Amino acid sequence: MKSTSFTLLSFSLLILFNITWQTVLADGRPYTVKEGHKVDSDTYLGYKLYRNWCARCHGTFAQGLAAPSLTSSLKSLDRSSFIRIVSRGKKGKMGVMPAWQSNQEVMKGIDQIYSYLRARTDGALGNVVPELNK
Repeated sequence: MKSTSFTLLSFSLLILFNITWQTVLADGRPYTVKEGHKVDSDTYLGYKLYRNWCARCHGTFAQGLAAPSLTSSLKSLDRSSFIRIVSRGKKGKMGVMPAWQSNQEVMKGIDQIYSYLRARTDGALGNVVPELNK
């Protein structure tokens, strides 16, 4: 009984104070989300790149717009498939995604974009504008 109460109390305190969601991606790089919207520098860079290059078709929060929801797509798409589609493009039911391989800014930051989208897909980052965790 005492250990159950202690475990419950510890869990409650964890929830109350500074919840951190940290996940290690398949390539070994983590993304970190604190307080539901404060992210690490790589994930924040991914957000900025996504906002500049992807949001106009995939929506502000990757929920889909003229192009499919990436939060849904990434549930069944691994990192290497994501990189292949971004770099080569893809013809789909909703139209054609252009190839981004000639865009050095996108290709240089593709891992950061993936981290940002993975945080959204995993539910660590909701429909909020992320802030850089300082």
